[in-house]
Amino acid sequence: MTTTLPSSTYPSVEYESAHRATFAPPKKDLPALLPPGVSQLDFEQALGELITIVGVESVFVGKALIDYVDPYDVYEDDESKRKVPSAAVTPGSVEGLRGVLKVANRFRLPLWVFSRGKNLGYGGPAPVLTGSVALDLHRMNRIIEVNDEFHYAVVEPGVTWEDLYSYCVEHKKKVWPSTPSLGWGSVIGNTLDRGTGFGSNATHHQCIAGCEVMLPDGDFIRTGQWGISNSPSAFLSKFTFGPSIEGLFLQSNLGIVTKMSIWLTPQPEAYMSCSVSVPEFEDVKNLVDALGILRRNGTIANVIWVGNVLEALSIHGRRNKFWDGERPIPDWRVREIQRELGLGYWVARFGLYGSKRIVQAHFDDVKEVLALKAPRGTLDGRLFVAEEGHLLDASSIPFEHGNVFVGLPSLMALPLVNWPLKEAGVGKPAHGDYAPIIPSSGEMVLEWMQTVKPIFDAAGAELMVDFFMHERHVIVTNMWSYDQHDGAQRRAVDGLFMRLHEVAKEKGYGMYRGHVQHMDRIARLNDFNDHAYRRFVEKLKDAVDPNGLLAPGKQGIWPTKYRTHRAA
Repeated sequence: MTTTLPSSTYPSVEYESAHRATFAPPKKDLPALLPPGVSQLDFEQALGELITIVGVESVFVGKALIDYVDPYDVYEDDESKRKVPSAAVTPGSVEGLRGVLKVANRFRLPLWVFSRGKNLGYGGPAPVLTGSVALDLHRMNRIIEVNDEFHYAVVEPGVTWEDLYSYCVEHKKKVWPSTPSLGWGSVIGNTLDRGTGFGSNATHHQCIAGCEVMLPDGDFIRTGQWGISNSPSAFLSKFTFGPSIEGLFLQSNLGIVTKMSIWLTPQPEAYMSCSVSVPEFEDVKNLVDALGILRRNGTIANVIWVGNVLEALSIHGRRNKFWDGERPIPDWRVREIQRELGLGYWVARFGLYGSKRIVQAHFDDVKEVLALKAPRGTLDGRLFVAEEGHLLDASSIPFEHGNVFVGLPSLMALPLVNWPLKEAGVGKPAHGDYAPIIPSSGEMVLEWMQTVKPIFDAAGAELMVDFFMHERHVIVTNMWSYDQHDGAQRRAVDGLFMRLHEVAKEKGYGMYRGHVQHMDRIARLNDFNDHAYRRFVEKLKDAVDPNGLLAPGKQGIWPTKYRTHRAA
């Protein structure tokens, strides 16, 4: 068994350095744990068999497990709440994965499954059930296919957004992959957790057409048309004969997705970088209503990203660059900074894609609607067009206008976590968020902001927020950053989460995903007919995973064996 960290997790020096800084050793050593209900003798025998299957360099215990805990843990000093694995295993192939499942079934080892473990702010690679064995799939990292006739990719779990983009560039593929704000995460991991990107095809989970899934007993299934031998439509259609089952593996513990297809954006002839800035906090109402019309009628055919001025400032420096007081930046100072830097309070960003003529026509429509519905807004559009007879190269667009909207992965959002630190290198930057799903109503979005702003103030944090506008709903990401080494700040943001959850519960807003510490709490919001949804999925869980191996407690779904672990 290996007690030291692997020499490299990412081939990129930039990404590996950021990974190591994020997963720096915690101040308090990790406890040595056994999986629940497993004896020391059986555990040691199971680890020995795992080593035989995947190699000694791919089984981790002891200090090597710092890569498998929440790097932003607010409960680092509370052993009753801290989420810690007992070991980690990293198979490099489906054969190795099947062998791991065989051992886990025999010794009843609970497995916490993830691709890259970069769901930071939501627990990262930490398990819901303390003592689980971390099943890390990052070594399964093949890009099976990128097809630029029908514009899709087929990948394994360890493939990152950076990997996919680089592959497309190297092989001159005529596609633009969507990408989230940080390029170091897994394409499959992000998609299965219903993460989103920014450009066309940004709602990643709606771009799946065919998955290969290993069930807990090691059996394989393929979904949709991919289940038909030699089907030319395997990755082209969501239609299936009988029930569609891809959704059973989103935010799920029913199986392990070993390969997945995802639709990509055809490389366009033209792209326009668009932004709309409004000056006041209350202007979010008209902004949402105007842009909501354009989303629903298809003029803006992809997600719109809206952020506030505090989020913008956090990317460009620490709080004390703008304010040296102990409390959050007061409103008068925020307005002063806006005037100094020429910033709106809210800025909406989106892209328009297609032929030059279509892009320009859509922009003209956007301009008309905004002039009527949000007249205080300032609209900017920068058009980029390929040479005659060519398609537009994403790398030719200046970063400030292209960026994630043309599929360029980066780590540009990572500096946000440094916001509360008083000086570089002192403390440990961390972040979290609460992300409810709210109707795309300007009145309801404004009401949410007005309600939660004083809650942030009371917790000693600025309302640092962005939201993603879909056709009929918005996902509001209420963010906070804190010094993880500061116990008072950890307690404050923990209380902030709890208060936001109470507000969301009162208003009937569910979360689009959740932290491993809070999955039971969030799952309880789905309370129709005495939590019928949970009861139904747990019946499926017990049927396909009778030993309760895969990710017990994920999304509040517990197998019979571990059901007593559900949070009260």
